[in-house]
Amino acid sequence: MTSVPTRTASTSVSPPEPASRPLLDLVSRFQNRLEDGDRPGHKLISAGLAPLEHERAALEDRKRHLSASLAPATTDEDRAALSRIVMALLGGFPTFGADREDAKLTVSLIVRALDDVPVWAVQRAAGLFLKNLQKTRWNPERAPTAPQIRAEAKLVMLDVEVELHRLEQVLGAEIVDSETTEDERRAAVAHWTQIKSEMARSNIITQRTDDEIALERAEQLRANEHIEQRDAWERQRAGLPPADSPFLPRPAPIL
Repeated sequence: MTSVPTRTASTSVSPPEPASRPLLDLVSRFQNRLEDGDRPGHKLISAGLAPLEHERAALEDRKRHLSASLAPATTDEDRAALSRIVMALLGGFPTFGADREDAKLTVSLIVRALDDVPVWAVQRAAGLFLKNLQKTRWNPERAPTAPQIRAEAKLVMLDVEVELHRLEQVLGAEIVDSETTEDERRAAVAHWTQIKSEMARSNIITQRTDDEIALERAEQLRANEHIEQRDAWERQRAGLPPADSPFLPRPAPIL
């Protein structure tokens, strides 16, 4: 009654299940009610427009599901799976011709560079490299490097991070001013009952509206800027020169 049903647990190895249309509508409705506070990132919402207890529980359940999916590999089993993915990716390129010991060392170093990335994101990134569908700048004549694999995996994670950011905005908003009347609460509960019924019957969404796409693109641009700033700081701390932005469109393949 108070949670969004999920068919499988979300882990480092398993990507999160897509949100249903009713849940996305629920998040959008509350996001549209948010107002800017007195500092960056500070959001306000009127008490009469804030999520009720059961609505908040559904949003918090979805937040937990997404957060769990972003956890990096922490167990020996997960790290072993990550090593197998990296080895399979590098083995797909003729330039990866190192002997057994050198190969193990290379894979170990790359896995260490991916210690903050979930296994499923690396697996998807590897598939994109093998199909030459990646967005990160890369020379397809050579095996991708650790920074390139990490950058592509981070891009894979963006949709999840954007949805999580939207949830956190709603759940973290400061509740202010008016009180909700009993009639308003009864109407809201009745409306929530209808939404729950739609959630139970809903299939995974296949199409989005133009407004939803525009909003997600704006959120992705902000997320890209945050990641670029974070990576620039990490490279500066490591004494490395600035890197080209991994989010620039990749050049068209040479025919």
